[in-house]
Amino acid sequence: MKNTHGKTAVQLQDHAGIQCSLFYGKPLSIVDAEHTRKALFSDGEFVGYRIINGKREHAFLFRTNQRNGAQQVPGVSPAVTLMVDAKSGYRSYKLQEMLHMIVCHEIEITAIPDHFLLRFNTLLEGRNCSSQAMQNMIEKWCT
Repeated sequence: MKNTHGKTAVQLQDHAGIQCSLFYGKPLSIVDAEHTRKALFSDGEFVGYRIINGKREHAFLFRTNQRNGAQQVPGVSPAVTLMVDAKSGYRSYKLQEMLHMIVCHEIEITAIPDHFLLRFNTLLEGRNCSSQAMQNMIEKWCT
């Protein structure tokens, strides 16, 4: 998938057993492309993106970064700065729960330090990703 006019393009689709959708972020626009649609984002935007293939779910939280993006995310062009990689339905749910908690605390995601999101990714991979553990992280690192 090629970049569209200097923006980060995120593929959206809902057919043939594959669903690609946004759960966080507001695109500049959504354009129709051949067999799919693309959400276009400017530089520096946080994007929550989910891919469901059959019963498998994979979610990502990344920042668009055209100059320094290093990680490739399926359906996204060009490379981005990946913050959270949720590799299951449960982890995807917990990522969305964390984003909801941040919104409820009235914290702007751009004010959150990158190391907080990277620590959250580590918490997500562990066994104790409880709501209380996430709340404690927010209180320690974001307030």
